[in-house]
Amino acid sequence: MSWWERRWQPLAAFALLAGGTWFGGLRSWSPVLVGLAGAALVVVLLRIDAEPEPRWARPPQPRLHGVRGDVQDLAWTMVGRDKRVGEWVLRRLRVVATARLARHGLRLGVPEDDDAVRELVGSRAFATLTRFSSPLPSLPDVRHTLDVLEALGTRRTTTPGSTP
Repeated sequence: MSWWERRWQPLAAFALLAGGTWFGGLRSWSPVLVGLAGAALVVVLLRIDAEPEPRWARPPQPRLHGVRGDVQDLAWTMVGRDKRVGEWVLRRLRVVATARLARHGLRLGVPEDDDAVRELVGSRAFATLTRFSSPLPSLPDVRHTLDVLEALGTRRTTTPGSTP
C-alpha cells in the first residue's frame, strides 16, 4: 500500500472541514484547528479495531484436589501474620470434622449435639471447631484437632451418649 492510499482519508477530512469552516465564515486559525481535529478523529477511527477480543476456546478446568495449586493454597493460608491459622484452613478443618463426626452420628454446629461432640473430641478440639471469630486458633490447636479427628477413625465405636 502506498503512502497516498494510507493517508487520503485524514487529508480529505482535513480539507473538507477546514474548507467548510472557511467558507462558513470562520477566519484566522479556526478552520485549521477544526480541520486538524477532524483529521485526528478520522485517524483514531481508522485505528480502532471493531472485532471483539477472542474468547477462550474452552473454559478453564476446575482444579482437582491434591494438585499443586491446592497444596499451595493450603500452605499460604496455614499460618497468618499473628501465628494463627487462616480462615480457609479453619473452613477446611470444619468440612473434615463434619464428615468424620457424621460417621459417628453427630452433627457439628447443632446445639443438641454439642455436648456429645465435646465429649467425643474434647474441649480443646471442640473450641477450635466452633470458633468463628477473632482470634482464630493457633497452629498447635489445629494440629491437636486434626490428631483427635484422625484418632476417631472412620467407624462409630459407641452410640452417642453411651460409654464404650
